[in-house]
Amino acid sequence: MITGWNVLTKILISCIFVSMIVNSKEKILMGLLSERGGRITAKEASLAGIHRMFLKQLTDAGQIVRVARGVYQLETAQEDELLNLQHRCPTGVFSCETALFLHSLTERAPFMWTMTFKGFYHSPTLAENGIVVKHSSKNLYPLEIVEVKTPLGNVVRTYSAERTLCEIMTAKVAADIQTITYAIKTYVGRKEKNIPKLMQLAKTFHVEKKLRAYLEVLL
Repeated sequence: MITGWNVLTKILISCIFVSMIVNSKEKILMGLLSERGGRITAKEASLAGIHRMFLKQLTDAGQIVRVARGVYQLETAQEDELLNLQHRCPTGVFSCETALFLHSLTERAPFMWTMTFKGFYHSPTLAENGIVVKHSSKNLYPLEIVEVKTPLGNVVRTYSAERTLCEIMTAKVAADIQTITYAIKTYVGRKEKNIPKLMQLAKTFHVEKKLRAYLEVLL
């Protein structure tokens, strides 16, 4: 009888201990989700000591939702299409009209999102989902990559405003005059504008003459 009671006590203590661990991990996870706007990656969770299996258990229980491979969010969190794309394509950089949108240099949201990849990256899935894929040389690809917040407050990678303004004037992108004019006019009206940097990048993208023509009118 004593032996049986000892076994029962040990089982009870073990259950309490496991419950405490689970509650502790859940508390840590919910804290991380709160800090990150309701979303977390499996890698971020792992760095905090939370195993992928625990994420799966919470997903099965309906407490969190798996929105992409290795990406989880609270069921109540608002869907962020730009962040989802960034997680699906971590090497992609939002560019062209999408970059203008992220920098508030356009009057409207683009009909399709645009991402730039190094070399000859090809993904039929992106094209099928209406994503415009651009390619860049290994030298130009990393130039002026910055982090900005989406309208929902999540951080994604895009090109700087200065690079984007130059790039949309290239023959490769060929944005329409209205888009270019509005973007440059909005940019030069900002306190944080950097005209010397803009002119230097214009040389890199071989659009210095075009840019000067716009600046002569707008400055």
